[in-house]
Amino acid sequence: MSVGVLRLLAADEQIALLVRQVDALRAGTGTTVDVDVAVSTGSVNDAVALGRRTGAGEPLGFVAHTESAAFEAIAAGADEACIADGLDLPRFIAFLDRLELRARNRRETENRQASAAHAEKLAALGTVVAGVAHEINNPLGVIVLVNDLIRSGLEPLIAAQEEIFRLARRRTGVAPDEIVRLADMAQTGGAPSELRTALDDADAALRIITDVVKDLRIFARSENEEKVEPVYLPDLLDNVLRIVGPQITAVAALERDYATDIPVLLLPRSRLTQVFTNLLVNAAHAAADVVRPMHRVRISIRGDAETVAISVSDTGPGIPADIIERIFDPFFTTKRAEGAAGGTGLGLSISRSILRGLGGDLIAESVHGAGATFIAMVPVEGHRFVRNARAEVSESSPPSSGRSSVLVVEDEEGLLRAMANALRRRFRVLLAADGQEAIDLLASGSEPDAILCDMGMPLIDGPRLYEWLLHNRPRLARRVAFMSANASSESAIAFAKREGRPLVEKPISRDKLIALVDGMLSGTIHLSAR
Repeated sequence: MSVGVLRLLAADEQIALLVRQVDALRAGTGTTVDVDVAVSTGSVNDAVALGRRTGAGEPLGFVAHTESAAFEAIAAGADEACIADGLDLPRFIAFLDRLELRARNRRETENRQASAAHAEKLAALGTVVAGVAHEINNPLGVIVLVNDLIRSGLEPLIAAQEEIFRLARRRTGVAPDEIVRLADMAQTGGAPSELRTALDDADAALRIITDVVKDLRIFARSENEEKVEPVYLPDLLDNVLRIVGPQITAVAALERDYATDIPVLLLPRSRLTQVFTNLLVNAAHAAADVVRPMHRVRISIRGDAETVAISVSDTGPGIPADIIERIFDPFFTTKRAEGAAGGTGLGLSISRSILRGLGGDLIAESVHGAGATFIAMVPVEGHRFVRNARAEVSESSPPSSGRSSVLVVEDEEGLLRAMANALRRRFRVLLAADGQEAIDLLASGSEPDAILCDMGMPLIDGPRLYEWLLHNRPRLARRVAFMSANASSESAIAFAKREGRPLVEKPISRDKLIALVDGMLSGTIHLSAR
């Protein structure tokens, strides 16, 4: 690691002055390494955490009043620390040397851990290839059969079309027997209803393949491509099961138990995908390792105001009490070394590291001989958490591909659900229960095509949300329509006219609601929409 700048935090201005004086003496020795000195603000933990976030990985040192504060700084994430008492040029140079060395070791360790994590992800990906082949082969079989049916049905129709063109080029009358012959040719083709049904089946099969490929791309994404985004954990688990489910159902009954009040969290989707793929593949392997009349793999999701807990249980051999804590050690594995069930011994270690990095944890419970349960815990506190900003998608809804999206911001929960029901057949719908939730959702990277926003809400109301949009999403600000139960008030009318935005009065019918969104998307809406 090439070090150009060493960043130092001083406990106060007096220590910062001392460090700068000693560093000026060091500069006379011809060193090429710069030292950047700043005064610590707040607690030692907060100062080091801020320095890490803003330092782009540079070596970070701390100069403290006491040894206990120096140890606290190292525990908080500083590469090295020392005390200011007796700080002279030789001690300062030795401190900088230790700082540079430990920062280099930290960077190399981080790189090794990142490489190991990605290698484990690719290893896990290899274990699900058979399941993916099964998932893709079935819809491919549908497409092959549909293609044969359509070809056999279209060939007589194409022949009839060619005959019609031949008769048209003749520019003479068509005898009745020729018309009968054309009708007979057309009748030997597929019935229109049959061909339409076949095309619908092919479309459904193509959507399945598209979803599987999308899930694989999310799973294989490298760490530097990750981004934090709204994640609804039941949907994420279903996506993972689309990949690894065949491995489970080959050896066990799959049970899902999802609570209905699970919040949407802003999290790195691909890292969680890696965690749950590992846990579910492990459960399938555990079920295959012992003979029982019937195996079960059960997934449950429960949440409260503080934590969302996702448990994966199996009826495999369980984990002996003397090794249950060791299973999270790197390279420790209870799997057979040979064959498909072999393991790298990194999966559980990396999964726990991922969850702890998110402020959560991974724990194991087991009765030896009776199966095991792994519980992944993700905290709600500490994450910007969006209660209702969930894409409203159901199995009966049309596919979202190609549909425009609309964000509805409304603090009345019943009205929020009713508007989602009214819009979801035409649009992909996102919901936010107030202005702050809308900002959290948009700041996370979501890009709706239009916004319907209530004027009066607690904390951040419609006008304040619009002001945020003007500064942060100016393009989207031109696709906002406001709603109000008192749209005739002078202040509401004045605001809408000043900003050139439509203002509609609640209640509003489904047809008018859809027309309003269509108008915003097409750019034809104007203030007369009221």
